[in-house]
Order: sequence, then C-alpha cells, then structure tokens
Amino acid sequence: MKVHIHELLNNIEDSSVNLEDQNVVSSERIKELTKMKITNNNNGSKRSKRGAVTVCIAVAVVAALGATAYAAFGGGLDSVLFNKASEEQPPMAESDIKTSDDYFAYVGNLEYISLQGYAETPEYLAAKEWREFEDKYDIDFAILEAAGNDTTQWDEKYGAYGVYSQEMADMVDEIAAKYNLTLHESGLEDLDEKVLEEKFGQPVMNDALLGGYGYKDGTFEVDGEFDGYPIQLGRVMKGTFDTVYLNIGSSSSYEQWNYTTKSGANVTLCLSKDKALILADLENSFVSVNVLLRFCDKTMDKTQLENMADNINFAVL
Repeated sequence: MKVHIHELLNNIEDSSVNLEDQNVVSSERIKELTKMKITNNNNGSKRSKRGAVTVCIAVAVVAALGATAYAAFGGGLDSVLFNKASEEQPPMAESDIKTSDDYFAYVGNLEYISLQGYAETPEYLAAKEWREFEDKYDIDFAILEAAGNDTTQWDEKYGAYGVYSQEMADMVDEIAAKYNLTLHESGLEDLDEKVLEEKFGQPVMNDALLGGYGYKDGTFEVDGEFDGYPIQLGRVMKGTFDTVYLNIGSSSSYEQWNYTTKSGANVTLCLSKDKALILADLENSFVSVNVLLRFCDKTMDKTQLENMADNINFAVL
C-alpha cells in the first residue's frame, strides 16, 4: 500500500518532521506543519502522490445549546473502516520504502477510516473508490516524477485531489458523477480562530487554539490544541467529494462507546493508548476529531474524552 506523507500527518508520525517539543504543540506550530504538507499549491513545491488537502482535524466548541436532536452514529470504527489489517502481512522494512520529498511506499498492518461518512454513504464509497484507484495507479511514481513541480492544466479544477495526469482527472470526474457529488474548489482559505468565529457566529471550541484551511462548500480542516492535547478537527459537507482519510493503527486496540454530549449531540468515542477519536454524523456534515495522544506527556481517560466532546459546538458544524 502506498501511503502519502499527509496521511501520516493525521498522526503526526512523519519521520521527516522534527517535533522536539512534543509537549508544547502550539497552533502556529501545527499550522506550520500542515502548510508543509499541502499539495498542489502552485508555488513550486513537489506534487504529492496522494490526495490534496492536508489532514483532517479536530474539534470545536462549547456553547450553551438546547437539547437538539442529532443523528446517532452506529457501529463504531467498523462503520467507517476502509480496510481490515491482515495479521499475516508484516510492515515493509524501511530499506524497502521508496521515498522522495513528499511521498513514499509502505506496506503493513495499518487500518484506515473514512473521514467523510459511514459505510455505504455516497461520500464514503467515493473516497474508498478513489483510494483504491490511487493504490494501483502510478506505482513506480514515473508519471508523478515526469509532472515535476510545474503548474499543470489540472491544478485549478482538481487542486484538492492531487491530480497530475488526465487519467486521474477523468477518474475524479467519473467518481463524482457516479455518486452525484460536487468537487471542492481548488482555492484553500486560511481559517484561524477569528475567521472561524466570524463564519459560525460562535467559537468552534472553547479554550482551544485552532488554525487550518477550508473550501467554499464548507468543508474544512483545522489543527490545534485543547487542554494540552494536540488535536485535528475536520468537517466534510455531505454531497461533496472528499478524499482525506486517517490511519488509526488497529481498530481492535480501541475502547469504543456512544455518548450524548451536554448539548444533545450523539457521538461515537474511541480511545486507545496512542489516539482518541470523536465521530459525529450530523444532518449536513460528518465531523471527526483526532486526538494525538502519542505526542502528549499525559494520558487520557474516558471522562476526559467525554469532556472534550462536550466542548464541541456541533450545532454550528
């Protein structure tokens, strides 16, 4: 399986990134790392082998909401898994990994989840189909190497999808049409805490530092920090074609439970030693929060994760 570096940014596991001060992850530092991984930005940086936008990110805010009814997310991680890890397939040796500035190949016992919606939804199926296409396309990176750093005819329309050939552009259009989804417009917009509050009328998360990028359709990703935990919060609008997904290691390592937040949102919470997740299937969007526990100097228990979920203003998401 080929894994693009931005996928590992979802875990901040990219070995090329120096995270010497892991216990202090400021919003500016996380935003800097995110910017390093954005692809197809037409500024001369290397094109990526996989999808465009950066990561998906983490969380929102608390506001005193009424007991609004939200769609319950059922099935836990099994409802969003793209693949099930094979116990017979060991990780590829580091010496066997083909690398460049922006991509590499990797094979191992890793599981990935959709950040677009649960299984069998159009958004999930489209993201899964694109991922399967990319895993088989340009395996030796020859087409990517030929594309180089120059801007191309596909950048404006397909900037969010890492497209660097007509075949890829045709596949994006084919999948979007198949599932009746709209494409992200290529321009990315800076989203800091002030801009987020202006857009939503309320902060996205109390006592959190947030900064990231978004699309005009309302899909966005922000990286930040809440209560000393580095987080990534993402919202994908239903009806859009989005391709970002998350490496979760092994789903069997998570304790999972459903939880109703103080604001009345029904969410799925997942907790392991290295990562915590909050997933919410809302009326118009799918929201995910990735808590990067492996880079903290403290652990998290179920009560703390529930408190984080209580601090998310799902009403504005």
